[in-house]
Amino acid sequence: MHGKEVIYDRRSLFCLDASFTVRKAIVWFIEWKWFDRFITTIILGNSVMLAMTDYNDRIYGPKYFSKINSELEYVDLAFTAIFIFECISKILGMGFVVHRNSYLRDAWNWLDFFVVCVSLVNFIPNVNSGGLKALRTFRILRPLRTINAIPMMKQQI
Repeated sequence: MHGKEVIYDRRSLFCLDASFTVRKAIVWFIEWKWFDRFITTIILGNSVMLAMTDYNDRIYGPKYFSKINSELEYVDLAFTAIFIFECISKILGMGFVVHRNSYLRDAWNWLDFFVVCVSLVNFIPNVNSGGLKALRTFRILRPLRTINAIPMMKQQI
């Protein structure tokens, strides 16, 4: 794929064979350098969004209203949708955990998967996820993944 050899298990999730056209397309897509660059850009944009968050509600209490936070919630929803799409695409293309070179065999994907799971819990109605919302700040660690994506940065460290 794209000039490099990619070796994934013959079957992803024990049902998607390597010859299945949809899986081939997914593997092609997740191995495409522009997909990785797009995700890296989204991660950096998400970090900027987290830096813009107004935390004055911690000082002034729950009655404090922040216009920027209400607008950032919509942006956060878009970022969450993109991260869920990335996670599902990689799981379908690579396999989940037991397959060779599967999604959770890469330590950076552990963080991504954790962030996606916490984000999904926030969508469950009638669940007080206030404490879990704080765990979403782990997204701030995702830019460290760019070290893995950019070879020049690996050499500097």
